[in-house]
Amino acid sequence: MSEANSPRKRRFLIGSIAAGALALAGAGALVFAHAGGGGMHVMHGGGMGFDEIGDHLQVHVEHVLKDVDATPEQQAQVRSIVAAAVADLKALRQQHGGVHAQLHEIFVAPTIDRARLEGLRAGHVAALDAASKRCAAALADAAEVLTPEQREQLGARMAARMDKARH
Repeated sequence: MSEANSPRKRRFLIGSIAAGALALAGAGALVFAHAGGGGMHVMHGGGMGFDEIGDHLQVHVEHVLKDVDATPEQQAQVRSIVAAAVADLKALRQQHGGVHAQLHEIFVAPTIDRARLEGLRAGHVAALDAASKRCAAALADAAEVLTPEQREQLGARMAARMDKARH
């Protein structure tokens, strides 16, 4: 068996891709949960709004595509996939965006409405799950645009970055 097709190398590549999928899904869920396009966090210089996060993500996508020598067609497809995912996440965020005000209402009420609080919590978890699923779908769609060789290149770069971050 050649070294390129060894079980160890395949496991490493699959692990790298899985780690990337988890990172993207987690990032998407965090974006969904915390990017409100303003608020105290941004007012104090602490974060980006949803539009800035989308732009920031596109910059990272451009670097990845450049790293793997993506063709212009691949670049256009992946940009479109990422833009659609960001738009979908923004729509999800807008649908579920009033949670802080509702939490405030619960907190300042004469009695705490535990059932309402639980409903908000469950709704928030469901929304985070939907955001995570959308990110995972976008990652899979974008990965399918790349060739196996490009994905292997990307997996190796990701593994090197993770190894560097550990040390």
